[in-house]
Amino acid sequence: MARHWMIVAVAVIAVLAGAHSTVAGGVVIVSREGVQAFKGAEAGFMQAAYTVQLPGFNPKVVELDGTPADNAALEALKAENPDVVFAVGSYAAKKVRQALPSVWIVYGMVYYPEVEGLTGDPKMVGIDSLGPPKGLASLVKPMSRSKSLVVLHSQSIMASVSSLVSALNAAGFEAQSKAVASAGDLQGAFQAIKDQSKILLLLPDPLTANPDAMRYLISQCVEAKILPVALTESMVASGALCAATFQPEAVGSHAAKVAQQILAGKPPQDRMVEPSTFTTVINKGTAGALKINISKINAEITYE
Repeated sequence: MARHWMIVAVAVIAVLAGAHSTVAGGVVIVSREGVQAFKGAEAGFMQAAYTVQLPGFNPKVVELDGTPADNAALEALKAENPDVVFAVGSYAAKKVRQALPSVWIVYGMVYYPEVEGLTGDPKMVGIDSLGPPKGLASLVKPMSRSKSLVVLHSQSIMASVSSLVSALNAAGFEAQSKAVASAGDLQGAFQAIKDQSKILLLLPDPLTANPDAMRYLISQCVEAKILPVALTESMVASGALCAATFQPEAVGSHAAKVAQQILAGKPPQDRMVEPSTFTTVINKGTAGALKINISKINAEITYE
């Protein structure tokens, strides 16, 4: 998948570079280098920019590396006076806003924009990068009659969880959340919720970033016959049963369409918007351990 999108990106750059000249205005991508998922978002944006013929699009990505050289790169970008910047990741979004206080920013690959302080800016539009709760509800429905769901999460992302719980409830779940201060508190937290719900939503955060914590959660879910579900593919790759996800390419593609709306003087009314397509992912090993028949479940990506 990553190789495919790299080839697409190179092809799109080749086409667009021939048409681009260094002029003021236009649309630019700014991204933190070295993150594979960000490359997918960049490629998705480039392909959509070519498809919709995004005016003034510069296919050369401004890559930031976390060093003082970033400031020089953004000063050079400021001199170009872009109309819209697609910022990939929270670091890029924050750095662009510092350097270009009045430019329109469309950002993606930010899971928790409330935590990052990005939601109050009137000239920022975020592309949802956690998958859709409605998609997750449809995916889980054939596997469980229960609607009771607990979001187990690190305290560090508390500011974003309340809106997620609201979206889960709107999608048909009976959702609540449980914050965990550290991996050392995980056992007690799980014991407190295991009899409250048959579905456990795992999020990409400092808690699940600990491989031992993730293994513990999956093993305990299997033992208690609780479905460990997710909203990112990475969680399924790490053992979660299934997920409805917005792939990075879909995030980038939708960002290009939002940039087109902004250039036309019609920015979205909402400051967070969803990509138009999502992807279903399932882990066959976890399904087998839970004795769930997935033969009739249409998953687009499968982990063994």
